Amino acid sequence: MTHQVFANVAGVIILISVIIAVSACIDITDQQGEPEESPIKINASQAIEIVKQDPVAVEYMSENFKRPEWRGNKTVLVQGFETNNSALQEDETYWKVEMMERNCACSGIKSLYVVESYVSPYTGEIANLTTGMVSESNYETETCTSTACH
Repeated sequence: MTHQVFANVAGVIILISVIIAVSACIDITDQQGEPEESPIKINASQAIEIVKQDPVAVEYMSENFKRPEWRGNKTVLVQGFETNNSALQEDETYWKVEMMERNCACSGIKSLYVVESYVSPYTGEIANLTTGMVSESNYETETCTSTACH
Protein backbone atom coordinates (compact mmCIF):
# COMPACT_ATOMS: atom_id res chain seq x y z
CA MET A 1 0.00 0.00 0.00
CA THR A 2 2.82 2.39 0.85
CA HIS A 3 4.36 1.56 -2.51
CA GLN A 4 1.12 2.55 -4.30
CA VAL A 5 0.86 5.88 -2.41
CA PHE A 6 4.47 6.62 -3.32
CA ALA A 7 3.73 5.82 -6.99
CA ASN A 8 0.67 8.08 -6.98
CA VAL A 9 2.59 10.96 -5.39
CA ALA A 10 5.43 10.51 -7.89
CA GLY A 11 2.93 10.48 -10.75
CA VAL A 12 1.31 13.71 -9.55
CA ILE A 13 4.72 15.38 -9.19
CA ILE A 14 5.69 14.34 -12.73
CA LEU A 15 2.34 15.55 -14.08
CA ILE A 16 2.72 18.94 -12.37
CA SER A 17 6.29 19.24 -13.70
CA VAL A 18 5.12 18.55 -17.25
CA ILE A 19 2.31 21.13 -16.96
CA ILE A 20 4.73 23.77 -15.68
CA ALA A 21 7.24 23.01 -18.45
CA VAL A 22 4.58 23.17 -21.17
CA SER A 23 3.15 26.41 -19.75
CA ALA A 24 6.60 28.00 -19.74
CA CYS A 25 7.14 27.02 -23.37
CA ILE A 26 3.79 28.47 -24.38
CA ASP A 27 4.49 31.74 -22.55
CA ILE A 28 7.92 32.10 -24.17
CA THR A 29 6.49 31.39 -27.63
CA ASP A 30 3.67 33.90 -27.16
CA GLN A 31 6.07 36.60 -26.02
CA GLN A 32 8.36 36.01 -29.00
CA GLY A 33 5.51 35.86 -31.51
CA GLU A 34 3.81 39.14 -30.59
CA PRO A 35 5.76 42.39 -30.43
CA GLU A 36 5.20 44.20 -27.16
CA GLU A 37 3.62 47.65 -27.52
CA SER A 38 5.61 50.51 -26.07
CA PRO A 39 4.29 52.05 -22.89
CA ILE A 40 2.44 55.34 -23.26
CA LYS A 41 4.84 58.23 -22.71
CA ILE A 42 2.51 61.17 -23.49
CA ASN A 43 -0.52 61.65 -21.23
CA ALA A 44 -3.77 63.43 -22.16
CA SER A 45 -2.70 66.79 -20.70
CA GLN A 46 0.59 66.67 -22.58
CA ALA A 47 -1.26 65.83 -25.82
CA ILE A 48 -3.43 68.95 -25.37
CA GLU A 49 -0.33 71.10 -24.80
CA ILE A 50 1.35 69.64 -27.91
CA VAL A 51 -1.67 70.61 -30.02
CA LYS A 52 -1.85 74.07 -28.43
CA GLN A 53 1.74 74.69 -29.56
CA ASP A 54 1.18 73.63 -33.19
CA PRO A 55 1.48 76.71 -35.48
CA VAL A 56 -1.80 75.97 -37.32
CA ALA A 57 -3.68 75.52 -34.04
CA VAL A 58 -2.08 78.65 -32.54
CA GLU A 59 -3.17 80.76 -35.51
CA TYR A 60 -6.73 79.35 -35.58
CA MET A 61 -7.24 79.72 -31.83
CA SER A 62 -5.84 83.26 -31.76
CA GLU A 63 -8.31 84.26 -34.50
CA ASN A 64 -11.38 82.42 -33.16
CA PHE A 65 -11.07 81.44 -29.49
CA LYS A 66 -12.04 84.58 -27.55
CA ARG A 67 -13.89 83.40 -24.43
CA PRO A 68 -12.18 80.80 -22.20
CA GLU A 69 -15.41 80.29 -20.23
CA TRP A 70 -17.11 79.02 -23.42
CA ARG A 71 -14.26 76.62 -24.17
CA GLY A 72 -13.95 72.89 -23.65
CA ASN A 73 -11.34 70.20 -24.27
CA LYS A 74 -11.88 66.50 -24.76
CA THR A 75 -9.09 63.95 -25.05
CA VAL A 76 -9.65 60.25 -25.68
CA LEU A 77 -7.32 57.37 -26.53
CA VAL A 78 -8.48 55.87 -29.86
CA GLN A 79 -7.40 53.09 -32.19
CA GLY A 80 -6.70 54.59 -35.63
CA PHE A 81 -8.52 57.47 -37.26
CA GLU A 82 -10.09 58.58 -40.52
CA THR A 83 -9.41 61.61 -42.63
CA ASN A 84 -11.22 62.45 -45.85
CA ASN A 85 -13.16 59.17 -45.53
CA SER A 86 -10.02 57.04 -45.72
CA ALA A 87 -8.56 55.25 -42.71
CA LEU A 88 -5.00 56.05 -41.75
CA GLN A 89 -2.86 54.08 -39.34
CA GLU A 90 -5.69 51.71 -38.43
CA ASP A 91 -3.51 49.67 -36.07
CA GLU A 92 -2.00 52.63 -34.26
CA THR A 93 -3.17 54.20 -31.01
CA TYR A 94 -3.61 57.98 -30.80
CA TRP A 95 -4.82 60.66 -28.45
CA LYS A 96 -7.79 62.29 -30.15
CA VAL A 97 -7.66 65.89 -28.93
CA GLU A 98 -10.71 68.12 -29.44
CA MET A 99 -10.50 71.75 -28.40
CA MET A 100 -13.68 73.70 -28.99
CA GLU A 101 -15.32 77.00 -28.17
CA ARG A 102 -18.89 78.15 -28.70
CA ASN A 103 -19.29 81.27 -30.79
CA CYS A 104 -22.01 82.67 -28.48
CA ALA A 105 -23.59 82.08 -25.07
CA CYS A 106 -27.07 81.96 -26.55
CA SER A 107 -29.47 79.09 -25.95
CA GLY A 108 -29.95 76.27 -28.41
CA ILE A 109 -27.53 74.41 -30.63
CA LYS A 110 -25.07 76.81 -32.24
CA SER A 111 -21.71 76.58 -33.95
CA LEU A 112 -18.41 75.62 -32.40
CA TYR A 113 -14.91 76.61 -33.39
CA VAL A 114 -12.98 73.33 -33.29
CA VAL A 115 -9.36 72.21 -33.40
CA GLU A 116 -9.19 68.42 -33.74
CA SER A 117 -5.93 66.51 -33.74
CA TYR A 118 -4.47 63.02 -33.37
CA VAL A 119 -1.30 62.78 -31.29
CA SER A 120 0.92 59.72 -30.86
CA PRO A 121 0.94 58.71 -27.18
CA TYR A 122 4.43 57.24 -27.71
CA THR A 123 6.26 60.04 -29.53
CA GLY A 124 4.05 63.13 -29.17
CA GLU A 125 4.01 63.55 -32.95
CA ILE A 126 0.87 65.09 -34.46
CA ALA A 127 -0.50 62.72 -37.09
CA ASN A 128 -3.36 64.92 -38.27
CA LEU A 129 -4.73 68.35 -37.32
CA THR A 130 -7.86 70.02 -38.64
CA THR A 131 -9.64 73.25 -37.76
CA GLY A 132 -13.08 74.54 -38.60
CA MET A 133 -16.50 75.64 -37.53
CA VAL A 134 -19.09 72.90 -37.01
CA SER A 135 -22.55 72.53 -35.52
CA GLU A 136 -22.58 71.83 -31.82
CA SER A 137 -24.90 68.89 -32.53
CA ASN A 138 -21.83 67.04 -33.86
CA TYR A 139 -20.49 66.94 -30.31
CA GLU A 140 -21.88 65.74 -27.02
CA THR A 141 -23.76 68.07 -24.69
CA GLU A 142 -20.73 68.05 -22.38
CA THR A 143 -19.08 70.55 -24.73
CA CYS A 144 -21.21 73.29 -23.20
CA THR A 145 -18.74 74.25 -20.54
CA SER A 146 -20.30 76.98 -18.43
CA THR A 147 -23.31 77.96 -20.51
CA ALA A 148 -26.83 76.60 -20.07
CA CYS A 149 -27.24 75.56 -23.67
CA HIS A 150 -28.90 72.14 -23.26
